[in-house]
Parts: sequence; C-alpha cells; structure tokens
Amino acid sequence: MASWHADFLVGDWRVSPKLSRISKGNRTVGVKLKSMAVLATLADANGDVVSRDDLMDDVWPGMSVTDDVLTQSIVELRKAFGDDARHAAVIETIPRIGFRLIAPVAPLEPRPAKPTAGSTTAWKFAIAAIVVIAAGISLWGLLGQQDATRNPVIIVEEPLSIAVLPFVNISDNPDNEYFSDGLSVEILNLLAKTPRLKVIGRTSSFAFKGKNEDLRVIGQMLGVNYVLDGSVRKSGDRLRISAQLIDVSNGTQIWSEIYKRTMTDIFAIQDDVSAAIIGALQIHVGGIPVRGHPTESSEAYLLFLKASVLLDAQQGRDAIPLLRQAIDLDANFAEAIELLAFSYWQQGGTSIPIAQAQKLSNEAAADALALEPDLTFAQAMYQLTASDSNSDKLAIDLLGQAWREQPGNSAPLRMLIYELTYRGYLSEAHRFALQFIELDPLSPVAHYSLGESFAALGEPSEAMPPLQFSLELDNAFAKWFVPAFALAVGQDEDAIAHYEAYLEGAEITDTAWVRELITSARDPVAGLEYLDSRIPRIIASLPGEYARDWQFTFNI
Repeated sequence: MASWHADFLVGDWRVSPKLSRISKGNRTVGVKLKSMAVLATLADANGDVVSRDDLMDDVWPGMSVTDDVLTQSIVELRKAFGDDARHAAVIETIPRIGFRLIAPVAPLEPRPAKPTAGSTTAWKFAIAAIVVIAAGISLWGLLGQQDATRNPVIIVEEPLSIAVLPFVNISDNPDNEYFSDGLSVEILNLLAKTPRLKVIGRTSSFAFKGKNEDLRVIGQMLGVNYVLDGSVRKSGDRLRISAQLIDVSNGTQIWSEIYKRTMTDIFAIQDDVSAAIIGALQIHVGGIPVRGHPTESSEAYLLFLKASVLLDAQQGRDAIPLLRQAIDLDANFAEAIELLAFSYWQQGGTSIPIAQAQKLSNEAAADALALEPDLTFAQAMYQLTASDSNSDKLAIDLLGQAWREQPGNSAPLRMLIYELTYRGYLSEAHRFALQFIELDPLSPVAHYSLGESFAALGEPSEAMPPLQFSLELDNAFAKWFVPAFALAVGQDEDAIAHYEAYLEGAEITDTAWVRELITSARDPVAGLEYLDSRIPRIIASLPGEYARDWQFTFNI
C-alpha cells in the first residue's frame, strides 16, 4: 500500500486518506476507499508514471480484477477533482502504460480543527449496514485512532436472554399479519432497552415464523433462557392479544396474560406486556421502558408497523409509499418521518439515484426534527446527508447513541457499520459484525456484514463462508455480492454458477451470456472494448426490473 496516511496536498486540494475524502475551501467530496488508495499510490510516485499493473498490484494485491475497475477509480478521482482527461491538470493518462499525478504534492500535518464533511452515499451493497455498539463505548474515543488494539469489554454477569417470536395472526383478515408482526417487533424493541436482558434480534426470532417447533427447541437453537410468543385477533378496532413467557430449560409457562382492548390502547398494551415480562423475570431496573404515544391515528400506526416489517426484510422500496401514506394521515407522526429518512438513505443507489436519495433523506430528517428535536437517529441522518455538514464525527457518535437508545432497532446499526467501514475503521467494523451475529445469529445481513468485514481486512478465504451462509439465508445483498466477490478472487466458475442460478430463479432461460461475458472480460487486450459493446445489448434483452438490477451491477 501507499505510504500516505496523514493528510497531504494535491495542488490546492487537501486529501484526507483516513476519511477517504478531498476538500478545497467549502467543497468536500468523498471517494471510495480503493479510489483513495489509487490516489495515494500516484502521490507516492512523486510525479513519475505508475503503470496499470503496478497500480493493480498495489491497490488490489493478490486479487484477480478487471482493468475496468482501475479505470472507474480514475474516473471517480477526476470527477472529484473537477479534472478533464483531455486537458488534465491533476491526473494524466499515459496511453497504453498508466497514469501520473501532475499536480504538485506536498505533505500536510493534520490540524486540530473540526472535521469537514465527507460523502455518505457510496455504494451500499459494497459496505454492509449493520453494527453493534457495546454499552459504554464512546465513539468520540473510538474515532481518535484507526484500527488500534483495545482492551475487551468484560461482562461480569451473564445477562438473562429472551427471544420474542412473531405473534400469530388469528384474525379473519390475513392482512392483519403485518400488525401482529409489527406488534412483536415493538415489544422486542421495548424489552431490548432493559438493562441485564439480552434480546435476540428480530430476524433470528422471525426465522421460526409459521413453523410448529417446540418452544424449548427454539430457545435452545437461539441460545436463550426464555421465549415469548402469543397471538393477535383484530376485528376492526377491537383487539384480543394473548401472550406467554416460557422457560426454555423445562418448558414451564412462567407468565401469561390476555388483553382485550381497542386500537386506541395499543401503546399501553405494549408497555403492559414489557412491564409484566420484566417483573416475571425479576429484573430490577431504574425505570420500566415505555413506548410513548407517537400518533393519534391508528391507521397511520398500522402503516408504520407494516413499513417497519418490510424494512427489516430488506424491502425498503415497498416501505416508502406506506410511510408516505402514514404521514399523509398524521403530518405530526415524527417517528414515521424519521423512518422515511432512513428508507430513502437505504435505497440510495438502488431504486433511487444516490444524490436524490441523499437529498430526500436530509429533508425527511429535517422534517422529523422540526416536530421532535430530540430524535437522535434523525439528528444523525441529518448530519450525514447534509451537503455542507462539517460534523461527521458527531454524526457517527449520534448513530452510536441512537443504537444505545434503540438496541432492538437495526436501522442505526446499518448506517453506523457503513460509515465506520467507509472511513476505514475496519477492525471496529469487524468486531461489531461478530457481536451482531451473537445477537442475531440467523440474520443474513449480519453474516453478510461479517463476510464483507473479512474482505475489507484482506482475508478473502475467511470472507466467503459467511457470505455463502448469508446467501443461504436469502439475503438480497448477498445474491449480488457473493458472485462479485468470487470474481474478485478468481473463482470464475463459482461466480458463473451463482449468476446463472439467480437468472434461472427469475425464470430467465437465456443464461449463456454470463459465461461469455466473464470469459471475454478476462481478455487483457479486448476485454474492456468487448464489455463496452456487449453490456448494453445484454441489459436491453432483460425484463425491466432485472435490467435495472444488472445495470446497477455492471456500473459498480
């Protein structure tokens, strides 16, 4: 790797490798980690030409990647600097050889000043968005140094643990299943706020939905002491909710209750269930966590619950219109607006262009804060998506605070793991991914995060098993990243098999082009020219939804 680790100057631009961004005056631009590594390698050359092969060996050591990957990094850097390849002032192309940095380079010692803003919208499929923050860790201290060795947190007393299974919808209307699922998630989130109680993540608990498994077996599989399950019957505004708490060690029911209420009482029911469980477990806390009363509209709340379930299932595109409907019903529903801000951020680069997603997320976060200024998650999103923000460290600290306030909510975790990884805190991201799997062992996103953290640390042999397991658990991210990673490490046959299986699963019978594309792309002479001519024809032949997905894949 290049030796430029401290900030340095390229012309009148300040380059910050650790933050992966460049800045001049009031303008700050974030670049991808590998693009920053390319820039650092060129800076090391002191104005000499660096061949394409040397750049590839330095930035992608031991990895089999196409020449197009380097070209994309150069294009990104030129765009960031506002440089023109035909009239280069920063990076000059030496035809058939490589590149050289023609702008003057000078070292710059870091100054004690507020950090400048970096882009928060790189490719989100390339950096997973789940992270766990251990209680008591200060992110201000965490960001003081990169990848430093830290003493482990010692837990003196093993906490009690519980899994909240999805409540069964026994209503006549199958659409009420979203309500029963959402109610389960809300109770899980409340319990997760209880000190000395470990609550297994929603994805792992919901893995047993619809399965007639013995609760003792489920508890043992998830490694918990207790299991909460129940049922919901909803008829109009009338509710009948039953719940029971089971001791996994012997299958004993230690608490049960039936609640007959109306939708206007739904928040009180959630508080009552959580308080009863905390009491049954004889956990002594300073104050029982309560849900609060976020909206007066039961219809808006139902839409919010449905959107929350969809977001947890990685279906953010479908969650956005539901949240908009909820806000139309109650313009003061700040939590729905906050969740909409996250939904926009999550969809950046997929169903929504990145720049538009950043703008929409920022506007929604601002709207939420106008209603409730103390919404920590909204504060973090507002900081991260503001084009003129100079408080990246504050935003990351706010994400950590949002996670501590809502330990059952995975949304702040997704953003935090992305931001930490994007800024190069790789060991921290890896450590948090391991902790996340402990909390949500059947979460495909958690295993995907672990695989990517291994990949970011340069350990491809360790990365593939968790990525494969994530794919087996049906992670939408993994279906793209697993074959892409296989290509990156030279496992072409595995990549072809994955891509062909995906196409066949989508009932696309013509898959011969996958092998043709990958094989031809490996041609060092004609590969790039072939891709430029062939890819548009492939995309044009695919159905609309899949054409969009593959267009995104090819443009990475």
